[in-house]
Amino acid sequence: MVKSDLNYYDFADIMNEGLIYVDKSGIIKFYNEKAKEIVGIKRECRYRHESGKIKKGDIVIIADTSLCEDDGGLIPDDFKLIGIDPKNISKSSAVLAVGIYCDNSIGYCKTKSRRYATDEIKLEHIIKDIKVNIKIDFVNRYINIVVNRDEYKCKYNNNFCHTVIIDGITKKVKFYQDKGYTAWKEDIKLILKGENFKAKKIGLNEIDVQNKHILETHKKTEVLQDLLICAEGINKSHKRKFGEINGVSVLYGINGVNRCGERIGAVLLLEDISRLKNIENQRNIAYKKLEKANAELEDKNNYSKLFPKFIGSSSGLMEIKKLAFKASKSNSNVLILGESGTGKSILARAIHDASKNKKKPFIHVNCNSIPENLLESELFGYEKGAFTGACVNGKKGYFEMANGGTIFLDEIGDISMNMQVKLLQVIQNKKFYKIGGNKEIEVDVRIIVATNRNLEREVIKKRFREDLYYRINVFPIKIIPLRERKEDIYELIEYLIPKICERVGCEHKRISGESLSKLTMYSWPGNIRELENVLERAVNLCDEKIILSKHIKIKVERKDIIPKVNYIKPLKETLEEIEKEAIRNVMKYTKGNKKEAMKILEIKKTSLYQKLKNL
Repeated sequence: MVKSDLNYYDFADIMNEGLIYVDKSGIIKFYNEKAKEIVGIKRECRYRHESGKIKKGDIVIIADTSLCEDDGGLIPDDFKLIGIDPKNISKSSAVLAVGIYCDNSIGYCKTKSRRYATDEIKLEHIIKDIKVNIKIDFVNRYINIVVNRDEYKCKYNNNFCHTVIIDGITKKVKFYQDKGYTAWKEDIKLILKGENFKAKKIGLNEIDVQNKHILETHKKTEVLQDLLICAEGINKSHKRKFGEINGVSVLYGINGVNRCGERIGAVLLLEDISRLKNIENQRNIAYKKLEKANAELEDKNNYSKLFPKFIGSSSGLMEIKKLAFKASKSNSNVLILGESGTGKSILARAIHDASKNKKKPFIHVNCNSIPENLLESELFGYEKGAFTGACVNGKKGYFEMANGGTIFLDEIGDISMNMQVKLLQVIQNKKFYKIGGNKEIEVDVRIIVATNRNLEREVIKKRFREDLYYRINVFPIKIIPLRERKEDIYELIEYLIPKICERVGCEHKRISGESLSKLTMYSWPGNIRELENVLERAVNLCDEKIILSKHIKIKVERKDIIPKVNYIKPLKETLEEIEKEAIRNVMKYTKGNKKEAMKILEIKKTSLYQKLKNL
């Protein structure tokens, strides 16, 4: 055939637009190659599988971008079939799930609200010795299911449900979804109901749609509804309109086809605009991320205002401040855990000061500093004449003094078992008797406790009562040690040095870049308390305005330094890396003040600007 012999259908097949022609009854008379590609009537498959149906014991892997809104038609109750409690899944959320068909003992899922699904959601799971990795990428709009090393990847435009089924006996993939699953009748809901799925072969796979009604292979949407109305003879032509066909976003036009003045059908022209949708989606996600960042910044500023003495802005510390903020809005018992010197008492006070009872008493009791034989009388008080040496008028205990406010029991892990029993009764009932008294005293008091001990280990070793542990462990907050949040050292130094200088009675001092680097290389076993002591000694030793490295009396061991830099590289690169890290630290310490940074680093303006350019 030569070019002059090309007919209308040949021209239609080389068009850049999809074209579908139906007669007045909705029967497909022509479907060009581009339309087949857009809608998924024709698709390239990477893996083969036979036709079949799901069986009991088969492993089912599901990744749904928006439950109940996808073409697959899944609802939360459908997940019961693979052993997942539907209560754990909400409508319109992104869901990743792995389970065994008709086995309610092993299902596992992960969900994410679409409101917060701005980037991706991932799940790694091993089921029956098969490693499964699932990922939904909301930015680039694709789902990837990896079974061992085989990838089953699908791009999507709107809401999409991707599924892989593994044979429970052979452990081989017996089904996977691909582009155009609506047309191929591969909806997971139908498959879970026991309907057959078609075979796939490697390479080109195509459905024969010729002379079939368009709604046999296509889900009814506004696009097809307009097409059928136009084909019947009602003047419903469209030039350019946005719509959806089989889950694919399209720009479409519809024209009636007449012969001898009579309507005989209609033509649908399609342009795939999924790329434009992806760009729009990326823009929307960027806006969401910006809004989230602004909200986080606002929260960060609020937390800093609420906890002004809890210094630092590292991600770990911000999470602690966030928990502390939640604790301040609750009346529940709070357990603060952490090593000595991390600031447990400061956090306890901050929680009280941010609460609705901030104007009420805050009573700090260091249980470790009170002798065992006096602890009961100090906590609960005593009546006059209760024991030899008792005050003539009796005495209020700390619990009574804290009425309406907060009592903070520091180092609670050090009290005796006998005292733990009495304390448990007070925490449970908020009632107690003074020593030598017969009148029950009731108090309304918030209880915060702290310890540097591992209470779970103490419970196992029978040194701490299990029932007391559960009473105080209602709202646990663990303060991370300074070595795990070294980025906060700069803010701590800026906060502590002026206070130390004022306390010592000397003029304000600054710290050199070399000293900063030395402080960040140390592991700080004594945490912030040790940092404050080291700085106070340095202030006393320093006669000038700049605290130098020689004034910092700490021993930096090699194990503290090695993790900071990868030394398995040329010496020049290593030195450059250390220099860049030092400059970043100083710029953070000076809050971007270049003039101040030049003084600390002892370099000239030109040199600093050149080095900043190379960061």
